[in-house]
Amino acid sequence: MASSVTPSVPKTPELEPVFLINLKLGGDPAPVFTNTDRNKTLSLASVVEGKISTVENKYGLELEVEGVTGFDDITTNLKDGYNELDCKLYGKTPEGAGVYITYYGVVKLTETTVAVVTGKSDTSAFEDTYVTCNPRVHFDGLVPDKYKWAIQENLYGKGRFVRDSNGVLYVQYYVYVVR
Repeated sequence: MASSVTPSVPKTPELEPVFLINLKLGGDPAPVFTNTDRNKTLSLASVVEGKISTVENKYGLELEVEGVTGFDDITTNLKDGYNELDCKLYGKTPEGAGVYITYYGVVKLTETTVAVVTGKSDTSAFEDTYVTCNPRVHFDGLVPDKYKWAIQENLYGKGRFVRDSNGVLYVQYYVYVVR
């Protein structure tokens, strides 16, 4: 290949946190089925209450969503020790606009993550887990202009699982824009 078309490695992209997703689950994820031929299980996690809050950032980007509910189809690859997430979330902005968020994600079943999910621990640090998501944000026609930036972005979430004092499981993600 000619050197004039051979790209050089670009500067590493910058990640800037822009919002926090905080989701309360309605119980631990419930098994739906196991396929031993494919070494996989499918579980359903129901989101019964959640909120998305702006994280102050240098770009001035905002996203506020209340009354978040939804579900996550979790496929566990038993042989290789990871989960694939297929999540759908629904909520409203404080102004009343409808919000629909989908995300694919990957969770490595590390000791720290498994301890929280199985109830042997109450918390984990974001730095000690591999809980990721790639949210896509959709709005109805009533959304204020200040939130519309989110439909044009490739977002990346870094998460963790925690339990409250009653043992209720939560998943939390700091979501970043890529620059």
